[in-house]
Amino acid sequence: MRVAVIPAAGAGRRFGGKKQFFKILGRPVVEFPLEVFNKSELIDAVILVLPREDMAVGRELQQKFPKIAAVVEGGSERQSSVFKGLLKASELAPEEVVVHDGVRPIVELSLITELTVALSDYGADGVIPGVKPKETVKEVGAPLEPGDFLVKKTLNRDKLILVQTPQIFKFEILLECHRRAEKDEITATDDSALLERYGYTVVSIAGDYRNIKITTPEDVKIAEAFLKDIYSQGV
Repeated sequence: MRVAVIPAAGAGRRFGGKKQFFKILGRPVVEFPLEVFNKSELIDAVILVLPREDMAVGRELQQKFPKIAAVVEGGSERQSSVFKGLLKASELAPEEVVVHDGVRPIVELSLITELTVALSDYGADGVIPGVKPKETVKEVGAPLEPGDFLVKKTLNRDKLILVQTPQIFKFEILLECHRRAEKDEITATDDSALLERYGYTVVSIAGDYRNIKITTPEDVKIAEAFLKDIYSQGV
């Protein structure tokens, strides 16, 4: 069995509201990835993680997307929300798990397939999508003023990727890493970083530059343009 865990429990403090429920093309952001995972023949069930006060919204989404097996109350941070989703998913005894940010509205069915195939073909413990940085990337030191930094060095773009979701993992390994991270009080910005820390193998495959994470109001406009283009092609 293969389960998807979709963390969408953020409060959106910097954004000015809950990004997962912000409407694009008349629909909440979180509905776009839910629609794709609900359609995918490679996904058997979805665990949706939402804020405590939005459990009723989760029940409505379950009616719309039948593969949502459970709606779970999230934690204070993304990592704890994913962990709670994994604990609920463990009741289904899956072999693999796909984790996808609920505020990434543009995910293709084909990417889920490519991740699944790569996990098997490479014999890896996890597979993530990534894209190459388009701009020069520099490492900076302590801030001089807000937004101003002393530049330390230029990094080699050929050895860098910008990591996206969905990410796929062997279920028991990811759950173990989350358990260890909680015990060790380790926080990571994505799940693959936990596998790296504890010595497991992670492989990167080609991502999609359109697969943006809604972080700022400007991102909404970009995602809307991409989605209009996708739907105009009848996808």
